[in-house]
Amino acid sequence: MDIKGDRRGLRLVISQVFSPDALAEELRRTLAARAAFLGRASLVVELPEKTLTPQIFSAITEVFEEFPNLSLRGVQEREASNLLALDHRPADRLVPPKVLRQTVRSGQRISHPGDLIVVGDVNPGATLMAGGDIMVFGWLRGVAYAGQPDDATRAIYALRFDPSQVRIAGMLALGNADGSGTPEKALIENGEVVVKPWQDIRLPEVVTHDRNSWLERFSSATPS
Repeated sequence: MDIKGDRRGLRLVISQVFSPDALAEELRRTLAARAAFLGRASLVVELPEKTLTPQIFSAITEVFEEFPNLSLRGVQEREASNLLALDHRPADRLVPPKVLRQTVRSGQRISHPGDLIVVGDVNPGATLMAGGDIMVFGWLRGVAYAGQPDDATRAIYALRFDPSQVRIAGMLALGNADGSGTPEKALIENGEVVVKPWQDIRLPEVVTHDRNSWLERFSSATPS
């Protein structure tokens, strides 16, 4: 493992991944050996292409919890040289959006190759996975993976944004347990996942017939 710095900050570059346990052990040794050098640093962990899984992500975050002076900004795969341009996405990315008018409950896993729209809440322990954007017209408190597997132009939107974990293309980021619960969106900028206010809230045409009832429900449920 190597630690590198550039305009984006410090990156811990991992060259090989054999298993979550082996990765955790090597990461623990590296952080312990470099603790004095790193001080109170914030790092992005960079993995080889196509090695990032929820198990690997969990192993990395658990090791960082053992080093309270260090903060984990995110986990990402090294950029693929064949990243697809927006106008040349395969046909399965161009399918119509999927709309769910329900609460997505803990343990449920919803996936769709295009845009995924939820008119309702996404509870902790639920997982959304989409080849396109993810839009939650409700409370997002579960896991959301957009732009899968490699479309870094995609984003995740929610009226109340409190996810436990988000992933866009090959980059994962932890949610904020003390999130604002306000309309926000997650996207990739300058090689990392950032969260910004979602100010141009508009219901897609496929759900506009529910516009008034759902916006009224959100308004009444949002703390003043």
